[in-house]
Amino acid sequence: MEVIENARFGKFHYRLLAVLGTIWAFIAINTLSVAFIIPLLKKEPAFQGSLTKLGAMGSAALWGMLLGAWFFGILADYIGRKKSLSLAVATFGIASVVSSFVQSLDQLIVLRFIVGLGLGGSLPVASSYFAEFMPKKIRGAMISILESFWAIGTIIIGIVALMVKADWRGILLFGGAILLALPFLAALPESPRFLLLNGKIREAEEVIGKIFGVSVKLEMPKEEHRKITIAELWSKHARTTFMLTVAWFSIAFAYYGFFIWLPKFLASTLNITVFKSFQYFIITALAQLPGYWSAAYFIEKVGRKKTLSGYLFVSGLAGLLFYKFASSGNASMILLSAVLFSFFNLGAWGAIYAYTPELYPTSVRGTGTGWAGAMARIGGGLAPIVAGRVMEISTVGMAVLIIAIISIIGALDIAVLGKETKGKALE
Repeated sequence: MEVIENARFGKFHYRLLAVLGTIWAFIAINTLSVAFIIPLLKKEPAFQGSLTKLGAMGSAALWGMLLGAWFFGILADYIGRKKSLSLAVATFGIASVVSSFVQSLDQLIVLRFIVGLGLGGSLPVASSYFAEFMPKKIRGAMISILESFWAIGTIIIGIVALMVKADWRGILLFGGAILLALPFLAALPESPRFLLLNGKIREAEEVIGKIFGVSVKLEMPKEEHRKITIAELWSKHARTTFMLTVAWFSIAFAYYGFFIWLPKFLASTLNITVFKSFQYFIITALAQLPGYWSAAYFIEKVGRKKTLSGYLFVSGLAGLLFYKFASSGNASMILLSAVLFSFFNLGAWGAIYAYTPELYPTSVRGTGTGWAGAMARIGGGLAPIVAGRVMEISTVGMAVLIIAIISIIGALDIAVLGKETKGKALE
């Protein structure tokens, strides 16, 4: 696979980035739509609920993502990256459209869970698929740039929420527009790494020849390719898997705990209307793009491990700053801390998506990244419920304090147990 590892970033890579970037943006749109839906449901009697139950609704897609990350991650090692990703995208796109027609909170919770199945599967499969086509020298930076489409999706859903005049059904319906991207995904080739490991040598040679314009002669790896189990993942890659389990749990708990409730956090601490908080939400989202781009720069300069642990640690410090000023009424410091959290937490996401696929060999990459994604869904699924309950019995500031502490724990886990992968070829 030296042709892929040493290739220049060209036309095919731009097309791949455009298609997968669009999918990534809509994953963000469908995930974060609930942040705008929760405060709007109070207008309809059939959708009333406590903060804890609304938090459960906010978590429903994230629990679906837990199962989806595991299922589609393993499926990607069996039927291929492209087919698995197509099925995952179709799942969340169709379910998003259907969810816009529900008539009760319970129905919405069920449909959000199904949306989550597709979202959870799309993230690890898309990152593995993308990584397997990237040149070695820029792989980390390009994966971080792919992740930056999350920020674009975050900005778009905020704008859409304002454009549809806070109509929550319209917000959900918009999320189904991702179905229009499926024909473009179908036109992309399967990963030649996957094809080779599954004995499809001629197909792998044809893909490389078509993309890079060179004729190659490939051979099956000397070691027999065998699908790996979760038990073997832990027995053969225990330290890496443990480190990623804690890291992904921490970063997801912090992100979803903060952003699912961010309109509520801002409305409560700044004493503004929910609709006004949507505008501030967009301001914080704008900070995510430079967060991603700066992380993309640093992961190739100082390494994946230092960038990831550093960004996650500083995002925790920003959470502590929010906690300190939450009850002060100091709008400038509250917004500054929210912007800093957004910048560094999303930069950490860009780094972790670049880092994770590089830690596993090709034969287990789908399973390993799927496991990591599943751990993120546990953290993300618990966070909105925990934050909602904490706000019921305490304050917004206390909810953010818990989020900040977990961010710092994740940063220390990576710093102690992580290993550097910058500049290394994929196995």
